[in-house]
Amino acid sequence: MVRLYMKEAFVSKKERVIVKNESGQDIFLVVGKWGRIGDTLSLYAMNGSLLVEVKQVTLSLLPKFDLYVHNKKIGSITKHLGYRKPYFKVSHLNWIVSGDFEAHCYYIKHLQKTIMEMEKTSISFGDFYMLTISDPYYAPICVVISLIVDHYAKDKKKDGKKAPEKLQIIQPV
Repeated sequence: MVRLYMKEAFVSKKERVIVKNESGQDIFLVVGKWGRIGDTLSLYAMNGSLLVEVKQVTLSLLPKFDLYVHNKKIGSITKHLGYRKPYFKVSHLNWIVSGDFEAHCYYIKHLQKTIMEMEKTSISFGDFYMLTISDPYYAPICVVISLIVDHYAKDKKKDGKKAPEKLQIIQPV
């Protein structure tokens, strides 16, 4: 089992993300962007070798991304609408991603086996996403899946209404 951390501020800004282990050592670097067809997100080991690439295939309410390891497509991740909340499928790996996405707490499962759990945690250095991954072999794939899922799982507009503006009680003179 391996436990990894990603700083929330970097994830939410879609900037480069440095993934650390429990000892605080840098393990992976994620660069790229997503949000348009053809955009690519790349995960590198700290020695510079490319481990995983994710390419956006569709842009919609139910986006699709292809996953590549060593330039070989290993599957696709797609968002689906469930009865009460969305979930994600990772084809070819037969993984399902579900949980409480609003609270940043979800898991990846293959049949009954948990591959990864992610939760938001706060430590002295700030807010982080903590990934607990059952097999270190899956760590690079789990990191990129967690970035995509965290971004696309949240319901950005709950009901399509703007928040009411605050009333000014004291008027400037």
